[in-house]
Amino acid sequence: MAALDDFLRGGHAAELILLLVFCELLFLSFRYIRGVGAPPQRWLSPLLAGAFLVLALRLAQSDAPGELLGLALAAAGVAHLMGYASRWHG
Repeated sequence: MAALDDFLRGGHAAELILLLVFCELLFLSFRYIRGVGAPPQRWLSPLLAGAFLVLALRLAQSDAPGELLGLALAAAGVAHLMGYASRWHG
C-alpha cells in the first residue's frame, strides 16, 4: 500500500493521466484524419480543459509558483468556454 501512496503523492498519477489524455488526443486525431472520427470541434475543448486541470493538480503537488497554477487554471477555463461557444454557435 505504501507504493500506491508514494505513486499518488509523488504526482505520478497526474503524469499518467496527462499521458493518457495525450494518447487519446493522438487516437482521435488519427481517426479524424482517416475520415472515420468526429471533428476536433467536438472533442478538442474537453480534452484540453481536462489536461489543463490535471496539469494544475500536478503543479499544486510540486509546490510550483502560484502564477503557474493560475495560468493552468485560466487555460482550463478558456478551453471550457471554447467548448461552450462551439455548442452555442455550432
